[in-house]
Amino acid sequence: MIAASLNSISQNNIAAERFVRAFAWLEKTDLATLEPGRHDIDGDDIFVNVMAITSTVPADKNYEAHRAYADIHVVIEGEERIGIAPVGGCEEVSAYVEGDDYGLYTYPDDQATWVVLHAGDLCVTPPADAHKPACCGEGGPAPLRKVCIKVRL
Repeated sequence: MIAASLNSISQNNIAAERFVRAFAWLEKTDLATLEPGRHDIDGDDIFVNVMAITSTVPADKNYEAHRAYADIHVVIEGEERIGIAPVGGCEEVSAYVEGDDYGLYTYPDDQATWVVLHAGDLCVTPPADAHKPACCGEGGPAPLRKVCIKVRL
């Protein structure tokens, strides 16, 4: 499953060699054995953030977007809802910080595309699409273990 806007296809080359290497790493790695924190695949070009967190009510979060990296979200345990919105349609909450490759945005949740991930599912969010990760479902906040692979474009 890959969720992205058709309007941004030319900006999001998910067939690039770095994506191929990231997906190959996923196939050969036992995600359940990874400790939380950063794990390098190829230095700053491809790395993994392993998280053991509690999902959040969507209304309590902002959308985030990156310019240098695409994210590959993979659920290890639990359920994750991710809201996806076109960056061009979002309102900026905090200015983009180049060193952190991160900006915060708002967007009407009822107009966003929502993806629900269960253990073993993944979703790719390229830079043209803001995303609101680690959201909970109707059952409320719950434990979530996931990896987010950062792929430099």
